[in-house]
Amino acid sequence: MERVDVEEVARARLAYISAGHGAIGGPRRAADDGVPDEPPLPGPAVPLPEPSEPPRGGAPARWRLPRGITLRHLAVVALLLLSGVGIAVAALGRSSATEVPLAPIVSTAAVAAPPGPSPSPTPRLLRVHVAGAVVRPGVVELPEGAIVRDAIEAAGGLAEGADPALLNLAAAVTDGSQVVIGTAEAPLGEVRGEAGGGGTPGGGKGAAVDLNAATASELEALPGVGPVTAAAILAWREENGRFTSVDELQEISGIGPKTLEKLRPLVTT
Repeated sequence: MERVDVEEVARARLAYISAGHGAIGGPRRAADDGVPDEPPLPGPAVPLPEPSEPPRGGAPARWRLPRGITLRHLAVVALLLLSGVGIAVAALGRSSATEVPLAPIVSTAAVAAPPGPSPSPTPRLLRVHVAGAVVRPGVVELPEGAIVRDAIEAAGGLAEGADPALLNLAAAVTDGSQVVIGTAEAPLGEVRGEAGGGGTPGGGKGAAVDLNAATASELEALPGVGPVTAAAILAWREENGRFTSVDELQEISGIGPKTLEKLRPLVTT
């Protein structure tokens, strides 16, 4: 018998099956034609395809990595990707964050109030005796730093016919001092110090001029006394000795009753 070509037999069997016939040599069911099943006819054996060998390691071919790439390379790439994602998220969060200003801390400690101005001391009052030709002679009270003019005004001012002579109205007064104002008949202006002290004419300070010890210049400073009168006073003193009374000045030429009244409060013996 000629050898049957395997490929031709296979194609014939596929065509037969495609036409609706049962498989050649396959079993039949009795219900199909009521004829008992017959053993299949022997035919040539059809070779079946051999299964492909699995890759080494048991992994399917579709999971195999490209040549030259290992799992270590994949791990490095994964770490790089994760680091990039983390940096991007941090940058976005920082740019979108809104800075909230901190509320100022209010100290609860009590703030000490600045010390108030110290009370100004009560000004010291000066008591001055104003005598002579003033409207209201007597003791007046003046603030510290007052002058002669303030004392005269506190006493009502100068009276009619007053003549303060060369009284220094700007001279300062002290507590317990005395201001004496003369008249037209006996011009006088004197500021005497505290009780028991003397004064000088015109508001000057110092004791009254001593007729028994005064020099020519000191005598010439007295009102109504010039160089000639001063020389006459010195001559009388040399001739008669000491003055025992201010009234003895009338014995000197040039000194009359009016001049004597001017000199009386200014000189002493």
